[in-house]
Amino acid sequence: MKEKTRTIEQKCSVCDDVFDMEVIEEAAGSGVPWLKCPRCKGVLPYMGDEDGEEREEEKNEAEPETGDIAPEDFSVEEKENALEYEKENEYGLGDIIYHRSWNDYGKVISKEVLPGHRKTIIVNFGHQGKIRLLEGES
Repeated sequence: MKEKTRTIEQKCSVCDDVFDMEVIEEAAGSGVPWLKCPRCKGVLPYMGDEDGEEREEEKNEAEPETGDIAPEDFSVEEKENALEYEKENEYGLGDIIYHRSWNDYGKVISKEVLPGHRKTIIVNFGHQGKIRLLEGES
C-alpha cells in the first residue's frame, strides 16, 4: 500500500509559480518544514501563508521562543556590513546575513553537517525566524 505524501501549497522562488510541494523534512527544533518543488526539484523552507499569518501549530504567544531577533535589533552598521546570502559561500557564527529573496537580515547562530557532507547554517532572521540554509554548495 502506497504511503500518502504530505504536501503544502507554496510559491517556488525559482520557478515563480505555485505548487503543492512535498514536505521532505521538518527542521529540528524550529518546526519549519522543508519543501521540494515538483518542477525544478529545488528544496526551500515553508514561507507561511501569503497573507503573513503563521501556521496555527507554530503560534504560541504564551511562551515566546528565546533568542528571537526583531528586525529593529540590527543596527544600521550591521545592515550596511551584512553579507549577502549565497549558498556557495561559507559563513561564521555571528555573521550578519542579508537574504535578498526575503529582504530580511539574520544572524548565523549555528552550523551543521548533514548526511552526504552537505553543510548548513541556522540563521535567526528578523522576519522569517530561524531558518536552515545551505552553505558552501557549488
